[in-house]
Amino acid sequence: MSSMRIIAESVALDDLDRALVARLRLDGRESSRSLATALHVNEVTVAGRLRRMEDSAIMRVVAVTDMRLFGHREFAIALVRVTGRPIHDVAAELAELPETVSVTICTGRCDIIVPVLGRDRGHIGELFDTVLSGIDGVDDVHGSLALDVLKYDSAWTLLAADPGTTPETQPSDTVDAVDLDIIRMLQLTARRSNRSIAAELGVSEGTVRSRIKRMLAERVFRIQAVSDVVAFGLGAHAFVGIRTNTGTADAVAAALAARDDIAQLTRVLGDFDLIAVLVAPDREALVTAILHEISQLPGVRNTETFDTCATLKHTYAWTWVV
Repeated sequence: MSSMRIIAESVALDDLDRALVARLRLDGRESSRSLATALHVNEVTVAGRLRRMEDSAIMRVVAVTDMRLFGHREFAIALVRVTGRPIHDVAAELAELPETVSVTICTGRCDIIVPVLGRDRGHIGELFDTVLSGIDGVDDVHGSLALDVLKYDSAWTLLAADPGTTPETQPSDTVDAVDLDIIRMLQLTARRSNRSIAAELGVSEGTVRSRIKRMLAERVFRIQAVSDVVAFGLGAHAFVGIRTNTGTADAVAAALAARDDIAQLTRVLGDFDLIAVLVAPDREALVTAILHEISQLPGVRNTETFDTCATLKHTYAWTWVV
């Protein structure tokens, strides 16, 4: 267990901490003065609480950026089975690939679940056929191609997990080189001032302000608090594959997307009709949600659970803006 995880588990959160995070999930750039006024405390208290939560890997405010705007328009979920090599070693090598969004060791019929990004379906095919399967110890790669990402909640992550490398971004019709520099800085910490960003980039403060405003309006990114699931009492998480009866996938998807405990939901082509990421306070609550609620939804034929054991990578600053 990393020292970061130990810190995150040991810091107690009170109502003020939770209220600050709730407001920053809606607007990560809300000023300390505004936060203090809304929550009836002083600015020094606000600054101290935010610093403590960031230093303890409980919460960070970042620019969560839509990966599709940078040429990564295809998404798939790979189920990897390992033979002849420690699973953790294989997972660590998978985490080094820039195309992997996250790398999770799990229980079930596969050993590792790896959501991946691709420029196009040809690139996805290459990842499955050559890149993933070519890693030493990978015995089988089976996957589901995303037809539609229905929910992608970026409020939660495992901050102790390595955010890892991501596909290289290039200027486009949407963003130029200066925009990309601003995004990179905001992905590290989005509450830094426009003045400090401008000074580092050698441009005017007005340039930074207007570019951030434009990119927010065009939904290039959103600035929000990203919270550690364990620190906030969500100690159990799983991928759940869902098969539906003919003609019911849309209704099932709508019911699942409305649930607060579903962090991500993807319509897929493959063994499942839907793949969800479920979070819960503990394993008992997780199992109850799957067996007594999700599996009993009208239209659900059956479910398959991949219980999370360890997450080696999570690129929480990149998302699929739904």
